Amino acid sequence: MSSFALVMETQVCPTIGAILSNLAFSAPIKSLRSAVNEGNLGDLNPTPWAFMLGNTVGWLAYAFITSDLYVFFANVFGLLFSIYLNIGAMKLQYYDEVRKSAPSIQLAVANNISEADEQQDEDDNEGADANEIRGGNTEHKQDMQSFTSHEIKVLSVIVTWVLILSMTSLASKSRENMERVVGISVNINLMLFYGAPLSKISTVLRSKSSSTIHFWTMVMNTTNSFFWCAYAFGIEDYYILIPNGIGFTFGLIQVLLYCMFPHQAAAVSTEGTAQFLNDDSRQKEPENELL
Repeated sequence: MSSFALVMETQVCPTIGAILSNLAFSAPIKSLRSAVNEGNLGDLNPTPWAFMLGNTVGWLAYAFITSDLYVFFANVFGLLFSIYLNIGAMKLQYYDEVRKSAPSIQLAVANNISEADEQQDEDDNEGADANEIRGGNTEHKQDMQSFTSHEIKVLSVIVTWVLILSMTSLASKSRENMERVVGISVNINLMLFYGAPLSKISTVLRSKSSSTIHFWTMVMNTTNSFFWCAYAFGIEDYYILIPNGIGFTFGLIQVLLYCMFPHQAAAVSTEGTAQFLNDDSRQKEPENELL
């Protein structure tokens, strides 16, 4: 191999790959902020963001073990992006749960409680009514789920990686064993991350719409995995090569689906939103409150 080809594979490709990784991680942020403005996830599929969190944690651990700065800088900012995205998704899902479980009671409860607190000279009967409202509100909240579906996914990923890294650091005394365990684990996580956008493939085929596939995430992940494959060939690291090769294949499948089926944005339901908002100025508050 010529020196030029070696430099391209071991320096240029991972540098481009690190840049593309961060662009891929940040690609859904604009769509998330649009969803926050609308108060609903809509067509956004947040499942890949949970695997993104585990993916960045795993690769950062692998970077520390192998002292690979390219892998480190490709994931350190991605960890911050994934935390932001997952928090946003969880809050939007919780907001949607609140809106569905309390379509009409929230505004009435807030008004009645504030009136009861402001009027200090009310008689005992009115005070009892206010207490009943509070009690009714508590009972109503008990009907809501303790965790949203995305919270369960994120917690599962976090617990899994805590167990993996804990057992690896405590049980493995050699660097090679730590590299092997973390490398295999992060390979599995990365394949799930690349394959997560295909989790709704049946929906895409049934609805004849690729709206559940995020365009820029698809483009960035496919291009990014290509450059990391080139880097893996240069340094002969199969822990990097195998998952990125599979990720590149997943990316091509997504591109094919995206080209076969047109993107049809689903209308976001805003029913019940007025019951939480008093005026037009407060309709912008979810963006500030949720993120």
